[in-house]
Amino acid sequence: MSLAPEPKKPSSCADAAPVNDQKVESASAPAAAAEPGFLDHLAELRRRLIYCLILTTILSAVAWNFADALLGLIMEPVLRWLPEDRSLIYTGLPDAFSITFKTSLWAGVLASAPFCLYQLWAFVAPGLKEEERAKVPLLTGLATALFLAGAAFAYFLAFPITFKFFLTFSSEAMRPLLAADRYLSLVMSLMLAFALAFQMPLVLTFLAGLGLIGPEFLKKNRSYAIIVIFIVAAVLTPPDVVSQIFLAAALIVLYEFSLLMVARQAKARAEDDVDSPEDEED
Repeated sequence: MSLAPEPKKPSSCADAAPVNDQKVESASAPAAAAEPGFLDHLAELRRRLIYCLILTTILSAVAWNFADALLGLIMEPVLRWLPEDRSLIYTGLPDAFSITFKTSLWAGVLASAPFCLYQLWAFVAPGLKEEERAKVPLLTGLATALFLAGAAFAYFLAFPITFKFFLTFSSEAMRPLLAADRYLSLVMSLMLAFALAFQMPLVLTFLAGLGLIGPEFLKKNRSYAIIVIFIVAAVLTPPDVVSQIFLAAALIVLYEFSLLMVARQAKARAEDDVDSPEDEED
């Protein structure tokens, strides 16, 4: 009696369904993993901010060794208008330490600005097109140059004129006795305000590249932009008219410069759109 192997039973659709489901799940898993979620973006932003914080801390520690020289540079715009025997004072016992600490920290922030700006653009880069992503190093260089230009504008032009204007009101009855901590806070806030305000051309050009604004929009809303500029200047600067006027004037000039850059960008894009059909026909 021969033992023939039993014929295999055909698998039912119900049995085959889990296999197909597994294949579909395995095929969709890489697609889901390829798209980072909101938490992944937050983790990347956190990582880049930690890098900036570490570098700023290191550079601030290095600047601590040159705090006296840095303080001399910061106080020079006002000391030139004071009598030779006058200097800035501090009234609290820990003030000298806090002033040295703030100076070192401010120097670390300025020195790490290029790296931090690059981290910012690198975080935004994955959402851009390939040709736009290639411009990230250029944008970082421009942002750094504008940041330093704003700080230099405040230090070499706005500070001397502003300080001279207010010190001209001193007399024998009212002699200036300047506190170092208040002066340092004023200088830091003004330099930061000018440095950030000088980013306007880059921001407007970036928005124009995304198609959100155009030269016609900037021309049409010029009057409203000037009003907003004066409001922003009043908010960013301390409550004195001179620094507000300086910042507002600088922002108006930068707005007109941004208009020229956006118009040039729109013209170049229009020329590319005209040339593209000819390239396809060839």
